[in-house]
Amino acid sequence: MNIRLALATESIILFNVDRAQTFSAHWSEMDWQSELAHPSARVWGAFVNGKLVGFICTRGAADQYEITNLAVEPGHTRQGIGRALLAHALEELKALGAGQVTLEVSTANEPARALYQSGQFVTLGMRKKFYKDGSDALILGKKL
Repeated sequence: MNIRLALATESIILFNVDRAQTFSAHWSEMDWQSELAHPSARVWGAFVNGKLVGFICTRGAADQYEITNLAVEPGHTRQGIGRALLAHALEELKALGAGQVTLEVSTANEPARALYQSGQFVTLGMRKKFYKDGSDALILGKKL
């Protein structure tokens, strides 16, 4: 499979991929438009045969960045796309001068937790009953 990673800019396509994945943030299309317009936001997409099949969103300033959303379409999971997006984003953020990256992930989201663990993220804390389903949020971080 040939995966191309590039900045993603089309809010409706990002919205559709976001909605298709159970554990992603499920932002509205207006949220996506705001995210894409935010000066510190970076949204990288994974494209297979020209079609967006996954994305990773980051925001930050100075040396502190956060991964705010990551999703891969259900038909393209377990193919290394999430891992490729995470590695690409971390490289890009390091080039921007990021010293640390943090994120929140649901304790119920086993695939994402495994992805971040493989990326050497460590647990920094927890937010109890943070998500709508009542699950806790793990706060993870990684120094770059």
